[in-house]
Amino acid sequence: MSAWRKAGITYNGYVNIAAQTVRKALKNELKTNTVLARSKTEAKFVSFENGAPKGEPVPIQQ
Repeated sequence: MSAWRKAGITYNGYVNIAAQTVRKALKNELKTNTVLARSKTEAKFVSFENGAPKGEPVPIQQ
């Protein structure tokens, strides 16, 4: 069994942690805005009723 599965996380969670670790370990001259922007994500929430959205998408805040 793989280590990430034993730790109780999903493969996507494992890959996300690995990517964050690599970005944080980069030398300062390689930390460009493009590289750092890859770690930013945006998610929105929409409620559905009878298969149709009830309203506009709302950004999810952490």
